[in-house]
Amino acid sequence: MIDFSRRNSPSSGPLGQRKPLGVVGGMGSLATAKFLELLARNSRAKRDQDHVPFIALSLPSISDRSQAISNGSDAPLLQILERAHWLEKAGCGAIAIPCNTAHLWVSEIKQALSVELINMVEITRQAISASRGREIHNLRSIALGTSASMQHPLYVRPSENGFGKDFIQNLKQIQSDTVKIIDDVKSGNLNDSQTNLMRVIRSARSFDPDLIILSCSELSAISGDLGDDNDIIDPIHFLASACIEWWMAEGRSSPNLMTNRS
Repeated sequence: MIDFSRRNSPSSGPLGQRKPLGVVGGMGSLATAKFLELLARNSRAKRDQDHVPFIALSLPSISDRSQAISNGSDAPLLQILERAHWLEKAGCGAIAIPCNTAHLWVSEIKQALSVELINMVEITRQAISASRGREIHNLRSIALGTSASMQHPLYVRPSENGFGKDFIQNLKQIQSDTVKIIDDVKSGNLNDSQTNLMRVIRSARSFDPDLIILSCSELSAISGDLGDDNDIIDPIHFLASACIEWWMAEGRSSPNLMTNRS
């Protein structure tokens, strides 16, 4: 028979001695699934035990982020913090939020947490600077995202000076089309949304930008191989890579804590 009395020690519990990643998901559910897929695909694991351990809390009842920001409400922030604190109490050592718009509250979230928030926006900015040799504000960039993330830019505010006098008017149509695509993804209309995303990308490319940033994770979820294109920036990819690096760094700082082998 199994002696369950030996299972009272935290080190022998399901979490082991190293704290897993916590993922605040559900914004939206397909976007969360895309992030978790990238976490698994990019982990360079050779066996099950080498993957990044995580606890994903995907409760999609979080209020619409764009509507809340437009109305001056912080209801989504409070709901995000409820989930993040639950993950903290569950034993997670860092928190990731695979939602761009949620990062409009990044300062408040970081301040409220006792563990690290892996900041997708900051990581993406750093990756762009490292790969392009210039800060993002010195690049001609177009960000595609929710109405809130385009009205309150997370990454860059495109200007007429960078793209010409016809750009701002055309950008309004690009933004409108992008919001429709995001709504289609959330409602499960994936075939039309993928076709329309390619059309919006072509429209954005007509202005010859240095970068096109997918600043909504619903766009990332249907982007397919777009992320391989040199001009496309997908923050969800950078977030997944940063979470993997966080886990590997945790292992290096705790050399005596090894994943159990089976």
